[in-house]
Amino acid sequence: MLAAARSREVRGPYVRLDCRESNTFRRVPSLANPRGGTDGFRDETDGFSVASAAPPSVTTAIWFDLDGTLVPFPDYGAVLATACEAVGIGDADAFAAAYNDAFFDYFGDLTPEPYRRAAADALAAVDADAAPEPFVAAVRDAEFGAAEAPPVVRRTLSTLAAADGVALGVCTNGVPEWQREKLRESGLAAHVDATVVSYETGAHKPAPEPFDRAEALIEADRRVMIGDGEESDVVGARERGWEAVHVDGPADVPAAVDAVR
Repeated sequence: MLAAARSREVRGPYVRLDCRESNTFRRVPSLANPRGGTDGFRDETDGFSVASAAPPSVTTAIWFDLDGTLVPFPDYGAVLATACEAVGIGDADAFAAAYNDAFFDYFGDLTPEPYRRAAADALAAVDADAAPEPFVAAVRDAEFGAAEAPPVVRRTLSTLAAADGVALGVCTNGVPEWQREKLRESGLAAHVDATVVSYETGAHKPAPEPFDRAEALIEADRRVMIGDGEESDVVGARERGWEAVHVDGPADVPAAVDAVR
């Protein structure tokens, strides 16, 4: 789950579609390259894995946001209501209000386990007789169930992944295990060369740290960010000297890619 992008128009050298968000790199042994190769290595940066090293002779690195860009961002009120029903929390509205306040405080501060901590705080606030862990599992199931990548996104990434001189990345605000699992379950991870999750960099987009990590993972002559966050994706990328394309959801991704190819 990501902090909502502020709704303001941002002016600058980026594409706006009308149809409408220094790290050590090393190679370590692995069974196969998730992009389909068998070079015998996997890549790690500061202790976490990425899908693969940047392909040779990369001229363009295209980075995508995840939630609201490659996969739909669900109605989170409905997600929380479903999770409350699953674990027997009666006053779902009061719980959701307390949960959201706590979650965004923890998330904004990069506090570990923001989902569990927020759930524990909200359960205490409404005096509910439930444990936080089952609630978090129910939230995950509801969110992931609503975050299926549309076929048009799958086809677009598959085509890009096969293109010469192009590398693909995902740069997302979120909790690492949550976002990486969502990417795998969406079926898109096999098309991606590297993944950057904000918690691993010590700051959320639009801060420079996630973009710095992306630049370290994929060296390229040209970098593009495609995302639904005008500030987190567009402004953050522009301030790093990247090109940026704003989209209003997964349906816009093919047109966004066409705009930068």
